[in-house]
Amino acid sequence: MIQQIAIRQIAMIRQNAIRQIALLPMLFMALCLSSAAAEPFPDNDIQWILDQYQVSEAVSLIPTEGLTGWTFTGDRRIPQAAKWSVKEGKLMFDRSGDLPGGDIVTAKQYTNFVLDFAWVAARGCNSGIKYRLKNFPRDESSEVWGWLGCEYQILDDPNRGEGSSGDGRWSTASLYDVFGPDKEKKKVNPFGEVNTGRIVVLDKHIEHWLNGVKVMQCEVGNDAWKKGIAESKFARDSKPGEGFGENPTGFILLQDHGGTITFQTLTIREIGAKKE
Repeated sequence: MIQQIAIRQIAMIRQNAIRQIALLPMLFMALCLSSAAAEPFPDNDIQWILDQYQVSEAVSLIPTEGLTGWTFTGDRRIPQAAKWSVKEGKLMFDRSGDLPGGDIVTAKQYTNFVLDFAWVAARGCNSGIKYRLKNFPRDESSEVWGWLGCEYQILDDPNRGEGSSGDGRWSTASLYDVFGPDKEKKKVNPFGEVNTGRIVVLDKHIEHWLNGVKVMQCEVGNDAWKKGIAESKFARDSKPGEGFGENPTGFILLQDHGGTITFQTLTIREIGAKKE
């Protein structure tokens, strides 16, 4: 009898050990994903702004209910059932299914700001965040057209040809088609893992950050800017003084380019007047 009990106990111990071993791959994957998760940017990266300017508290652009505060381009209401949705505090775009999609735009316009965000993209994702977005109407005296704005490109670089071609002007963290990110500094995590981004807009000064590192900065209107625009597709959409990216105030847009993406955080701090 004692021998039978001992045998049953040994069998139970073996079964528990097998279960724990089976869990090891999942635990290992969880640890890998945790260690790969990008950290939020510390404020010392923008301390020069905090020292010199009045800066508002951070406000989340992810609604707590529905898609309040966002519209489709052209101020069209977003239907309750859409490819865009908020789940567990995250703003998601799911390309699957027949629900309506499209770029979504903030109801409010912004001038100077710090925009911080964290995203997880699916394999092959192509998305982006546009800012200083403005509707340039086409008319007889102007060649500009449609909704245009500077874009922080979000791309699954390894699985999209444009992400690794040329000078990087189409890759993640570029100012799309105008300036590529610094290749020596750029480190993007692969699809399925968390990346963080930061956009700084202060008058004519623009910065793009990726995973805690500044990878692109430019000055609107200087010689490098003019050269970048002239060599981009936006050359046809601009004319001096009122062209692409030169408007000081505009909307913020999240792009539907057919790529499944989750914005885990999306917060903005508006930069006000200089401190006295």
